[in-house]
Amino acid sequence: MNMKRLRPDLYSVGSMFVRVHLLVDGEGIVLVDSGFFWDHRRVQRAVASLGRKPSDVKAILLTHGHFDHTMNAAALQSWSGAKVYAPAGDELHVAGRYPYRGIARVCGWLESMGRAFTRYRPPRVDEWLKDGDELPYWEGLRVVSLPGHTVGHVGFHSKTKRILFVGDVFAASWRIALPPPIFNTNSAQVKESFRRVAAVDVDLLVPAHYFSLSVSVVNRARKKAQRPSPER
Repeated sequence: MNMKRLRPDLYSVGSMFVRVHLLVDGEGIVLVDSGFFWDHRRVQRAVASLGRKPSDVKAILLTHGHFDHTMNAAALQSWSGAKVYAPAGDELHVAGRYPYRGIARVCGWLESMGRAFTRYRPPRVDEWLKDGDELPYWEGLRVVSLPGHTVGHVGFHSKTKRILFVGDVFAASWRIALPPPIFNTNSAQVKESFRRVAAVDVDLLVPAHYFSLSVSVVNRARKKAQRPSPER
């Protein structure tokens, strides 16, 4: 199942490639993103291992509309009855119809192949999110606009728990890395979103790929964001 406990109320499920995060409290479970095609059963087993029922999953929050984040949303929605939230601006991404241009056509080609292979079915989105929206889950989550990787990409900020879920603004493995340009709609915006992420006062940054980041690595991210960008 590959479930990792990050905190008593936060779990991570999936592969090294992409993670689904389970936000757990007495009101139920919230999923941040839905994972790659092999993660569907993993999420279901994780919910069961926590002693919860499918109906305890109250919401699926999508950071953005790329295929590796939306792939299981429809199936998990049908399984649990959860509401699906996705960022405004990513409607075409979620539907699998975004018109990629330039070098990002590589991303579009990969996504089209993946959708065909898995017979992708978009979820029914209950609410399209915008910057500053407040969600009544996990003692309150605020939507933070972080565009560039996709048109509408967002993060989810828990002020109470001092955590920011950042989606694909960056990945953290052996180093902090911004997504390659072939996967972005606007790489300049990605850099600005990274600076915005690094400026948020939190103790934990949670990207969707690879590892979550401790306070020491958050500080590294802040220092990286403060460096001047190379002239183009």
